[in-house]
Amino acid sequence: MRIGFNTTPPHRSPDEWGDILSSLGLRAAVFPVDFAAPVNLIDAYVNAAAERDIRLAEVGAWSSPFLTDKSGAEKAGEYCKKQLELADYIKADCCVNISGAAGEVWNGCYKENYSEALYHRNVEFIRKLIDDVKPQNTYYTLEPMQWMLPDSPQQYLQILSDVDRERFAVHMDLTNFIRDPYTFTHRKELLKESFELLGDRIKSCHIKDCLIESGTSVIIREVPLGEGVMELTDYLDAIKALPGDIPVLLEHLPDMATYERSLAYLKGIYEL
Repeated sequence: MRIGFNTTPPHRSPDEWGDILSSLGLRAAVFPVDFAAPVNLIDAYVNAAAERDIRLAEVGAWSSPFLTDKSGAEKAGEYCKKQLELADYIKADCCVNISGAAGEVWNGCYKENYSEALYHRNVEFIRKLIDDVKPQNTYYTLEPMQWMLPDSPQQYLQILSDVDRERFAVHMDLTNFIRDPYTFTHRKELLKESFELLGDRIKSCHIKDCLIESGTSVIIREVPLGEGVMELTDYLDAIKALPGDIPVLLEHLPDMATYERSLAYLKGIYEL
């Protein structure tokens, strides 16, 4: 298991980037540039990571090929392809995206996100993406989201089966499977089911904390590690039990100070 941040600290060179991560004791990272960067810069980041034993965990493909704007959807599809090619070139653990919203905003909440038609479009998109790129060193993965599919372990297992490609795998974010009061109050059952169904296909993980706010409506909010209710040690135990040296990235924190504070909390409750 390797801990990292799903953010890129301010830096002036690949070596400085590597030194910052290494000084924090991090052994995994999100790749800090996209496919449009010069090849020599991409190679410099790969070398900086390798020299410091930092695993290149993820290349982000954050976009939706299902936008209602046709031109934007086409650009997003091409971006996914180029980012998957980049992930394969640098031998990242995975290229990660969400399934993509069917609306004006790539990660928006829309009724159409749950439609059977969009589900089948997604299956066909992922098949074609993998068949076109033919990755040998990485995997295309979807991060689960509360307002688009896959939004449950069972649904993720279904899309794995329907896509039916070896190079389509799982990005695990347990907190993102928590979408309502029931899943919030049944976190241990959710953890067990997630790893029983998907464990052997997991390539990278995010680790986050959350809480539910009291009031008259349901608000489930992400918070820094240790300020919520997630069973973080149980989650890390489940990841540690998986085959391979799985990367685990902290994310969605407001600044580097909060990342470092959350990392310190994690080190205080778990031998990393």
